Amino acid sequence: MLSLFYLLITLAILIVVHEYGHFWVARRCGVKVLKFSVGFGRPLWSRIDKDGTEYSVSAIPLGGYVKMLDEREGNVNEEELSQAFNRKSLGRRSAIVAAGPIANLLFAVFAYWATYMIGLPGQKPIIAEVQIDSAGYQAQLMAGDEIKAVNGQATPIWSSVRRELSGIAINGGEVELLVSLDGVNRNLILNISKYDFEDPKQSLLKSLGIKPYIIKMKPVIESVTGEGAAKQAGLQAGDEVLSIDDKVITSWMDVVTIVQSKPNEALSFIVDRNQQKQHLLITPSVSSDNKGKIGAMVDVSKTAIDKQYLAIERYGIIGGLEKAIYQTWSFSAATLTSIAGMVLGDVSSKNIGGPVTIAQYAGSSAENGLISFVGFLAMISISLGLLNLMPIPVLDGGHLALYLIEWLRGKPLSENIQLQLQKIGIVALVLLMFLAFYNDLTRLFG
Repeated sequence: MLSLFYLLITLAILIVVHEYGHFWVARRCGVKVLKFSVGFGRPLWSRIDKDGTEYSVSAIPLGGYVKMLDEREGNVNEEELSQAFNRKSLGRRSAIVAAGPIANLLFAVFAYWATYMIGLPGQKPIIAEVQIDSAGYQAQLMAGDEIKAVNGQATPIWSSVRRELSGIAINGGEVELLVSLDGVNRNLILNISKYDFEDPKQSLLKSLGIKPYIIKMKPVIESVTGEGAAKQAGLQAGDEVLSIDDKVITSWMDVVTIVQSKPNEALSFIVDRNQQKQHLLITPSVSSDNKGKIGAMVDVSKTAIDKQYLAIERYGIIGGLEKAIYQTWSFSAATLTSIAGMVLGDVSSKNIGGPVTIAQYAGSSAENGLISFVGFLAMISISLGLLNLMPIPVLDGGHLALYLIEWLRGKPLSENIQLQLQKIGIVALVLLMFLAFYNDLTRLFG
């Protein structure tokens, strides 16, 4: 239920952002807005402002819309003709249509900006081991190296290293690394082969032969989620995991490794609860990346952590804005590259996720804290904005494509042709939704 709740929160925020973009620009272009709706179907709540615009929240939370005064959709009083959408210039109509996706992209910039100014805590990217004959080994990386920068972008924590490397790994290529060992800096070239992001058993760093240094956290439980397998099996805050399937547990990473590798398999946990051993049978559920999860968080306060291994990725107002714009651009470019790869057959369509996948990511990101959830919102907002810019009829990008044709021809296509194109667009969207649902079900049930 929590995943569903966070899915609804995610949809509500991003729908409001998208539709408000259309709404804000429409009003400034002199178009009368009749209705601003979050959701479809029967209104659950509504009110009308002094300008005659109805605001409503409707029962089906899978989208939203802004209804504008338009002669093509009904009779318009003569005194209001100047406020009709269809009477506006091509440039103004285009601006109104483009405003929704642009609002999503601007929201992503703002969200990333906020996270970078607040600060992202994490571990310093110090390498524990480099596999022989791997890409990392060939780049002359060594155990103890701290990765300071990737292609000139500072990487104070591991998540920033993964972020920068992932952008290159979509197509593969060379990466310039700045590393430091015992205060001596070195510039290295790392060759990254095109990475298969579908393989849940392989991580990007592992594929490069790089094993991060990970602080060994005591396997003490801080909290369990209300709907997770851990809660259902009776795991409690304060429990210390002693063994799983008779394997002695020495750190929290041991727990994570076993659980992630055993989705849908019953695991025998022995835990210490108030100096008494308890036996629990926990069956990990399947996460969005096909790994096992039980819905439990480690209690960091139970481990004495050497602060030399910790860092915070934080920037000032200007630096944070620059980083946010770069991150939005980088993720947008990676998304467009993936879409192009799917069209050309170079990237599997299995990467497309539907509402189940989004709900799982929304839930897991929220469990990891506000910063994580805001970063998730930024990524989904970018994806939503770019999806709407695709030249598919009925999407914003489809309308913009028709406006481009209108500009080139000097007149719009006939209503009949536009109607037929809309039918094609609806079919394309239905097929895309079907594929997304199919991928969701495949991830859930194999």
